[in-house]
Amino acid sequence: MNTLIVAVFCLLLGLALAIIWMKRRKDSEASGERSSSEPSSRVVSASAPEPEPLIVMPAQVVVTDGNQEVMSMTLMEDADAAKRRLGRAIQLPQQAIKNTISRLIEPLMQVAPSAGTAAMANNSRLMEVVINGQMLAASDGNGFRAIAKAGQGFEHGRLYEPKNLQNIANAAAIWQIASVVVAQKHLADISASLKRVESKVDGIQSFLEEARLATIRSAMNYLEVAKKAVESGEFLERTRGELERFDIELDRVGMALQDQIERESVKDLERDSVGCEGEYQSALAKHRHLSRQAGELVLCQEVRLANWYLCSLYPDRSKVLTPRLEQIKKAVAMSLELKARLSDAMDKDCSLIDATFTSDKVINERRSEVRHEARKGHTALLECHERSEAIFLKIESVRTDHLATNRLIVDARDGGPLAVYLCPNGTHSGSFEPAMGSV
Repeated sequence: MNTLIVAVFCLLLGLALAIIWMKRRKDSEASGERSSSEPSSRVVSASAPEPEPLIVMPAQVVVTDGNQEVMSMTLMEDADAAKRRLGRAIQLPQQAIKNTISRLIEPLMQVAPSAGTAAMANNSRLMEVVINGQMLAASDGNGFRAIAKAGQGFEHGRLYEPKNLQNIANAAAIWQIASVVVAQKHLADISASLKRVESKVDGIQSFLEEARLATIRSAMNYLEVAKKAVESGEFLERTRGELERFDIELDRVGMALQDQIERESVKDLERDSVGCEGEYQSALAKHRHLSRQAGELVLCQEVRLANWYLCSLYPDRSKVLTPRLEQIKKAVAMSLELKARLSDAMDKDCSLIDATFTSDKVINERRSEVRHEARKGHTALLECHERSEAIFLKIESVRTDHLATNRLIVDARDGGPLAVYLCPNGTHSGSFEPAMGSV
């Protein structure tokens, strides 16, 4: 009986162990199937990556100072509109601006897409450069920062920024471009002034006092050299310093001439006891000499004005400019006072050409000859004053031009400027738009 019970117990125990083993085996197989299916799902997931963000090339670069834009450079995608604007623009001398503007546009041109500009002739790219003269003049350049911007419709893409983008935020380069633009508007007037003075010097140099003539000639020679430097886009401080030095020398010559003319205008005539031959010859020599001195003074003043005109084109914020210009205006205004004194001296001297035993006809002829010689100087002084007033307006307009919004169109190829054009200010006068504004 005991043996039977033991046998039954062993049978039940073996059956239980068999059931447990089979259950564990099924669990193990199920677990293996799950683990084998998971790598498969990961492979499927890896085969479908997320789309990469769109990389956008910049279509515009702006230079800012705080929240204000000082300069912008924008690729012109509308070829027809760009060509129409070129028809109204003035091409600038290449040597005056090429190197400076090359450094500025290089970062944008290196990344500029060619798709929108392929229609341009010879695959060149047109770019509008806008300079806010008022913002440029109000800033010292220390806060300049260049920002690349995408074109319309691509604002949410990832913008590609050139590595040398901040090279564009160069205050000295922007100032030079603005100065070249302003200079091109005024150099023709300066050249005309110098030619007029040169023609006068050639006509009267045999009568001019040597030391004064040397000073005037020296200033004119240097002016020609400095003008050519400005035409080529060079604005060196040492050249500007020489121009100021010549202004001081010409001022000294002008003051000496005015004092001399005033002294000699009141000199008494030689008198004859009989007749009026002595008074006539003395008055004729006196007023002929005074007219020549007035001509010297006119030359001095006109060279000084041309010199200061060129000096005003330099990118300088010196506080000396305005007071010095006022001093030049006062010196020119004295020419009218001098003309009045010479006129009074002429009338007085002509009244002395008189004699009882000299016919009225001879007296009138002698007086007319003296008046003719005297009025040469009077006319020269009056015309000098009128020309000077016109040049003063031009000098004062230089500051206005420096503060204006100037727009250039750059025709670029292979990363550099092929030609640079100045757009007329009248096209966008009065406001700084559309390319510029607050950031």
